[in-house]
Amino acid sequence: MAYMVYQQFTTAILDTYRDRDVADHLEQARAYREWLETLEIKAALRQVLVEQARTIESAFERLAARR
Repeated sequence: MAYMVYQQFTTAILDTYRDRDVADHLEQARAYREWLETLEIKAALRQVLVEQARTIESAFERLAARR
């Protein structure tokens, strides 16, 4: 189930930002993921948040690589 939601995140980002400069968005996504990794909460819960953020970061990385 989570995979399907993450795929929706990826598709939405790829579709919406396909023709845009995404450098700033990629930087912000990376910083957000890095911040989440520092949260002092249960590791399993933190990992769920980080996985979502990695999905978003990865989508922006894919778009940046196309340029």
